[in-house]
Amino acid sequence: MTFAWPTGEQDVEILPLLGSPPARKGNDDPMLEVVKHRVALPLEDPGKAKASAASSNPRAGATWWTRLLLAGLLLGLGMMAGIYIQPMAVRVLETAAADSGGTPVAAALEQGEERSGGEERALDVVALGRLVPLGGILAVALPNGAGDARIARLLVNEGEQVAAGQILAELDNMPALLAAKASAQANVMAQQASLEQVRSSTLANLAEARANHAAAEATLMLANQEAERQTRLAAGKLTTQVLIEQARANAAKARAEFDRTAALVNRYSGAGTGDQSDILLAARNLDLARDNLARASEDLASGRVVAPRAGGVLEIHARVGEKPMASGVMTIGDVARMTAELEVYQTEVRMVEPGQIVSVTGQALSAPLTGRVSRVGQIVGRQSVMSTEPAANVDARVVKVVVTLDAESSAAARTYTNLEVIGRIRTKAQ
Repeated sequence: MTFAWPTGEQDVEILPLLGSPPARKGNDDPMLEVVKHRVALPLEDPGKAKASAASSNPRAGATWWTRLLLAGLLLGLGMMAGIYIQPMAVRVLETAAADSGGTPVAAALEQGEERSGGEERALDVVALGRLVPLGGILAVALPNGAGDARIARLLVNEGEQVAAGQILAELDNMPALLAAKASAQANVMAQQASLEQVRSSTLANLAEARANHAAAEATLMLANQEAERQTRLAAGKLTTQVLIEQARANAAKARAEFDRTAALVNRYSGAGTGDQSDILLAARNLDLARDNLARASEDLASGRVVAPRAGGVLEIHARVGEKPMASGVMTIGDVARMTAELEVYQTEVRMVEPGQIVSVTGQALSAPLTGRVSRVGQIVGRQSVMSTEPAANVDARVVKVVVTLDAESSAAARTYTNLEVIGRIRTKAQ
């Protein structure tokens, strides 16, 4: 008798090979029974056998990964088809609708999106920006001619309001400038006294010259008469030649004195009107001294830092004893009227117009600020206010848009100069 040893759970039939054995009654020989039912071997474990069979086939696990990759590939192909095929389909539908007199598909979709829910919504332009005082921030530099001067005294504090022309600080060159002015003032006083002296002296000399001229005129007249008398006597031989020559000499001497006194009168004759040469010279010296005084007074400006306009002191950059750098002595701005300078992308600036309502928000602001667009720039420049997003475009081209805040918002923003904000410009309502 032969039989096959079972490898699993199956029906086993034991068949005789050498003929039929003798029939026996009962169950005397169980090994010769023909068993036709399901036999379970003692060492068989059905659960482990199935698991080992499944694990022995590597293709069964790889099938799931294949299906997953196939699903991803199909999804990517669908997305690419939507990106490239949908615009073409929309254009075809728009062309067909336009030819048939209908509404373009894109416009219909846009209108459907905007009118969804039966409510109107605003189309906004969002831009980054900063808060600045009206007119911008002004850096107050050293005055012209200050040179290497340093701060000697500060006359204002941060946050203080100043008026235009107010002295903000004094420099260490002020003592020398004040000494130069005092010297110029003394020189003016000396030249003024000299002018008065020259004027009075000239008047006295004029009076004296006139008196001498009158005396010389009388002496000349007498000398001429004596010379004529001696000449007549000489004709009658009643005088000597010595007396004649003496009379002629006296007449010539009197003529010279008369001419000298006449010249003195002419020299001092302008003393009364101030046209006399000595008086004019003294007057010009006085004018020069006054010019020097005016120059010394103007030089005092190089020792003082003056506010060029009214506003508030935002920050002081140089303290006492320090030499101001390129940033200046301090910065001031009119914080009573605040603005927001927004940087709108060049692709969206066409939708922005003066007068549009703007809402401004910032991390440091407790509530949004409101204002209106007051000016749209005309120069496209590089973006200066950057977003904190890692993927933000750092080389975007923008146009500066100035938003003037209302009175309440200006009061709330006056302490946040240069704060980075986000402006939302309501361009139109559909």
